[in-house]
Amino acid sequence: MQILVTGGAGFIGSHLVDALLSQGHQVLVLDDLSSGKVENINSAATFKQMSITDENLVTVLMDFQADAVYHLAAQKNVRTSLQNPKFDAEINILGSLNLLQAAIEAKVKKFIFISTGGAIYGETSSLPTDEKHFEQPLSPYGLAKLCFEKYLQLLSQDKMSWSILRLANVYGPRQDPQGEAGVIAIFLDNILKDLPLKINGDGKQTRDYVYVADVVSAAIKVLASEKNDIYNIATSTEKSLLDLADTLQKITQKDFEIIHQEAISGEVRRSCLSAEKFQTQFSWQAEHDFTTGLSLTYKWFQTRL
Repeated sequence: MQILVTGGAGFIGSHLVDALLSQGHQVLVLDDLSSGKVENINSAATFKQMSITDENLVTVLMDFQADAVYHLAAQKNVRTSLQNPKFDAEINILGSLNLLQAAIEAKVKKFIFISTGGAIYGETSSLPTDEKHFEQPLSPYGLAKLCFEKYLQLLSQDKMSWSILRLANVYGPRQDPQGEAGVIAIFLDNILKDLPLKINGDGKQTRDYVYVADVVSAAIKVLASEKNDIYNIATSTEKSLLDLADTLQKITQKDFEIIHQEAISGEVRRSCLSAEKFQTQFSWQAEHDFTTGLSLTYKWFQTRL
């Protein structure tokens, strides 16, 4: 297949590109390099430096004759969305909508949107949270992601099939501690530089951490699916920041200081997603447990520094 991956120079996107190429697909990476890195791009892929807000996007899709689109390009930072919601909307709503309209015009057959779980569901009374739960975003970032999900469902009717993957907190090799909001990447970077770990609030806030290779395997599975649906991709396991720090201490065998600072407005207190729906329909399971995934990530960060 001819597959376009937006954000393919980024953390998750570059791993996805590698997997698609390994299966024999032709891949076009579209990335404006605002947070992605050229060194992440597989040399077997074609690369186009372009923003998803570019009006010439439809020409790129038509020239490439794209069969499918994986959409990962985004403004990824919750804090940025709170400080500058207009900028967040320009990328995550209007840019995504520009891509969707281009894909429809280019007669793309499949559109896969890599969305978010915790930021869309917000604070929930039901953990692990499944896809039927009411969406209540606490940040413009989560709101924008949900908004585009609705656009995708509305505008793609009878034109293309679609899948929406709501990810838990993804971590792994290539995650940028500077350019993205991944706490594991930030913590590992600090540990290797002998810096303290800064925790917002009391550290008891929880997340569902899923290893990047497991996310990629899920994204590959939906490519051939003609069923339009929304799926959580997660481990369904809740870990606090204090749990994370404790596990990292055991893995790295390093002593580090923990500094507690003011909690962030708009941050979800507890987040854990149920992936039962996806597991049942696609015979998928997250293969990397917390300790294994963290160990692999730590080894990559060691080679990076």
